[in-house]
Amino acid sequence: METTPKVSILIPCYNSERFIAETLDSCIEQTYNNIEIIVVDDGSTDHSLAIVRDYKSKDGRVKVISQPNAGACKARNSALEHSTGEYIMFLDADNVISTNKIEIQLIRLMEASDKMAVATCVWDRFYNDINEATFPKQMVYRDYDTGFDMLLDLWNCSEMYETACYLLSRTLALKAGKWNESLRKNQDGEYFSRVLMFATKVLFCPEAKLYYRTGEYDSVSKGNSKAKIESYLKSLMLYKKNALVHENSERVKNALAHNFSLFMYLYYNQYSDLCQKAKHELSDMNMHVLPSGTKRAKIISRLIGTENFLKLRKLILNR
Repeated sequence: METTPKVSILIPCYNSERFIAETLDSCIEQTYNNIEIIVVDDGSTDHSLAIVRDYKSKDGRVKVISQPNAGACKARNSALEHSTGEYIMFLDADNVISTNKIEIQLIRLMEASDKMAVATCVWDRFYNDINEATFPKQMVYRDYDTGFDMLLDLWNCSEMYETACYLLSRTLALKAGKWNESLRKNQDGEYFSRVLMFATKVLFCPEAKLYYRTGEYDSVSKGNSKAKIESYLKSLMLYKKNALVHENSERVKNALAHNFSLFMYLYYNQYSDLCQKAKHELSDMNMHVLPSGTKRAKIISRLIGTENFLKLRKLILNR
């Protein structure tokens, strides 16, 4: 009798007592049953670990690993090392997945019979209730012949794609390598850039949904300390290093230029020294700073030059 492949849901958890139950419920209620849910408690100081252990006592598919606080990337790497599934999904401890997500994505991956393919889905933000999500259209909501083509579209359009949108094989996860534990910002963007560079195709599943919780609580993605912004720049430099090895072309350089230009648009007022480093990365590719930000900002940048716009905006805001 043919057995269905196991899917490992890997969840880093730090002080998520307010949300972890809803997250685990969305996993346990999946229409696809052959799953394991590995929660790595990253030294929580609240009741997160106790809540997860209670779920474990009621459902044998839930596994718990406890580690001293070392960050989400370390927790994800540990979860992957302890997992046994043929397919992998990384899910944050405050987000929610639709009950059909894994089944729909896995069906497409199995039909493709390609261990290096990746399945994606729609996602949207919510604050208190998942019914707040409306799932607005994104450019990358489609199939791609290669993962690298999707990656370039994400960069060119400055679109974010949330971690749990992806379902990938263990083969592809191991090929992409470990999460970079030195990064403090944009860890998921850097990791999945490597996944997409190796992915042979992208299979979009519009019926599957990821609900991304957002709000005023603590999050690794929040915070504009210089150390975090410097780490963000480091992730963009890793984009550049890996992408140009994969394909050294004008289209790749242009997409990379969008990343560095957006960085300068976001942080020119606060961290001019880091923006000079970003500009150096552009010059190294013989690229200029591109118009970025709002539609209005792009129009003004095209009229007076992007760097002139950044200088003028800084002057006005610092008055």
